[in-house]
Amino acid sequence: MSILLAERFHKMIGQNNLRVTMSQLAEMTGVSPSQIRYWEKKGYIESEQGEKNQNHLFPVTMLFRVCTIKFFLDQGYTLAVAVKKEQERRESVKLLREFILNQKLSVKQLGPGKGEIEIGEVAEDPRTEVYATVENGKTKLHLRQK
Repeated sequence: MSILLAERFHKMIGQNNLRVTMSQLAEMTGVSPSQIRYWEKKGYIESEQGEKNQNHLFPVTMLFRVCTIKFFLDQGYTLAVAVKKEQERRESVKLLREFILNQKLSVKQLGPGKGEIEIGEVAEDPRTEVYATVENGKTKLHLRQK
């Protein structure tokens, strides 16, 4: 049942058809439309624009990109460095997403704020598996025999 739901969410995310206008993007991120236009001109972000003078529509993924670039700018980095840091972060998130999607994680809720996540078998010893316990906001990794 949960695998079917995960596949459904994966398909929705993969379609990537949610769009926001430039003014919505500016309002949600606190980045001015002129900055957004400049970043788009520099190739840091992308939009879709059907015909000339038509509204720019940005995929929702650009919302996260713009927020992250702004975060690094607010930390005092130059625009070029902020963009580079955002790209590095995006690559890390991609790896984490692949890990989550490729693993058949099994989550067991053991009570309020308490649970166990089966992560998978140890490559060097397939009879041993890695699992995590989560309790009171703390996560611990463990090994056990299958």
